Amino acid sequence: MLGAVDLVMNRLIEDFLRTRGARYFRGHHDDEYFFLVDFVRHLKGHLNVHLEVGGTDRDAVRVSVSADRYYPADRRARLDELVSRWNADAPALSATIHDSSDPRLVGLLATAEYRPADLADLTDFVDAALAGAVTLFGSAAGVVGPAQQSQHPLRDAG
Repeated sequence: MLGAVDLVMNRLIEDFLRTRGARYFRGHHDDEYFFLVDFVRHLKGHLNVHLEVGGTDRDAVRVSVSADRYYPADRRARLDELVSRWNADAPALSATIHDSSDPRLVGLLATAEYRPADLADLTDFVDAALAGAVTLFGSAAGVVGPAQQSQHPLRDAG
């Protein structure tokens, strides 16, 4: 059963998604939402966006963004350099590299967490996180190079 703070945060997330006209999907848990954002800088595809209630007191919104593709594992060192520079310069949106089930590929994930006061505050936070993610994934495409992109994009959730 959801607590009062969870309900407020869930309502806030749903209001954000409705005002944006986003086609979204609910997760297995009551406080998870997924949607796609078109991504055209350096490559064509989508960013997979996950919003969920978070924080110790369940009064924050966590956003996680990943691209619809993985990167060749042999480019991990270059991606590590990008992630190190990114995290030093953009502490509000942190980047991490993760392994995939295919040892030839690695993934890149951007995350942020924020305690919004209202819908406008949440909108500003998510918009800034998505703008940062577009820049990050565009930079990753530049580091890896278009010919080096994985030919195994993730399946479209929609």
